[in-house]
Amino acid sequence: MLVGFSAIALPELNLNLEQSSWFASLPVIGCILGNLLTGYVIDRYGRKKAFFVNTVPAFIGFIFLAVAGPLEVEYLYIGQLCAGISQGAVIYAAYVYIAESLAPDNLHFRSSLASWNALGTSLGICITYVLAYFVFYKTVALIAASIALISSILVLVFIPESPAWLDQQGRFKEAQQARYRLGCTHISTHNVSIGENVKSRDSLLSHLLKVARKDVHKPLLIAVTYCFFHQFSGTQVFAAYMVDIITVKSLHIDSYLTTLICGLIMMLGQISYTAFLPKLGIRKIAILSSLVASLAALVLAICIYLSDSVTGYSHIVDYIHIVSVWVNVYFSALGIATVPYAILGEIFPTDAKGFASVSVFSDNMFYFINLMIYPRAVVLSSSGIFYAYGMIGFLAVPFVYYCVPETVGRTLEQVCSDYTS
Repeated sequence: MLVGFSAIALPELNLNLEQSSWFASLPVIGCILGNLLTGYVIDRYGRKKAFFVNTVPAFIGFIFLAVAGPLEVEYLYIGQLCAGISQGAVIYAAYVYIAESLAPDNLHFRSSLASWNALGTSLGICITYVLAYFVFYKTVALIAASIALISSILVLVFIPESPAWLDQQGRFKEAQQARYRLGCTHISTHNVSIGENVKSRDSLLSHLLKVARKDVHKPLLIAVTYCFFHQFSGTQVFAAYMVDIITVKSLHIDSYLTTLICGLIMMLGQISYTAFLPKLGIRKIAILSSLVASLAALVLAICIYLSDSVTGYSHIVDYIHIVSVWVNVYFSALGIATVPYAILGEIFPTDAKGFASVSVFSDNMFYFINLMIYPRAVVLSSSGIFYAYGMIGFLAVPFVYYCVPETVGRTLEQVCSDYTS
């Protein structure tokens, strides 16, 4: 819900260009802080504790957003920052958890289930857009705070610790109990002996030195590069500035209603990813997504250029404008916005899952830069930024083809062996 919140709140706030860009960007700074705090924590203290503890900043942040007045910029900033810390702290933990908790005879479900995290993001954005159509943005913030509180209780009651992590800690009895609750009987060593080097995990230095291993730094490089393409192809900027992007001047269309439709289309893209993944695999979906989403971004750029430069142009251009946004949103959700996170829990070895936080850290850094650039770039050239998004999206295709490993239907050990052979 935080991802879509700036889109519904900014039109109601009396903020200047500088304040608006910071308001939209501060959650990303929070995400970066959350990444830095949590990468070591999930390896040292477990996945469940990371889930539980990090729902607290989300609750605090949305409370601040709910009580802050339109001109109380400091409270608005604090709210966005706190909620962002929570988002960054747990954003990849679910991918790690799912990848570690499935039995080998259910491997075809692993990547599909991993996409449910991104589906949850799309659902949150969609809920935000739906609620904004009926209620004030402060009410939306209160509802989001309630969801954060409820989710912490659900994690505490229903979520067992990752069996693979418990094995790494030598807590075999608890690991067996967790497997029983998860319906999983498989013990995954994932290239690390069970219970091995438990004491060394107390050392932050020994944790950081793992980056020298080939099975750590190679997937890290792939993940960081993919995050670059993910952000600079504009996928998340569309969500953050959707109301502004979807607005056209010649058609009397409710931009909030059109944005709501975008949220539903985004969810449809995530559901399609889950449905198509077992048959097509990660790589084919990612390539298809990048190609079509990039083409849609270029069409959008042309429409914006015609709208700004040509007098008396046909209303058809504005219809194409809206459809191109919808196409971009659908195909981005289908792959390029989902795959980078979906592979995080699969390409890193079990004893170095925390390095996935470095990938998320880089993703959030790219996102922050993009959010700060976008409003300024639009002032200089309203169409140029979308030309750039389209071209960068096309460059993602050869990267996926040559560098991104296929993970569907393969064990974590098999995926990891790609980097050690």
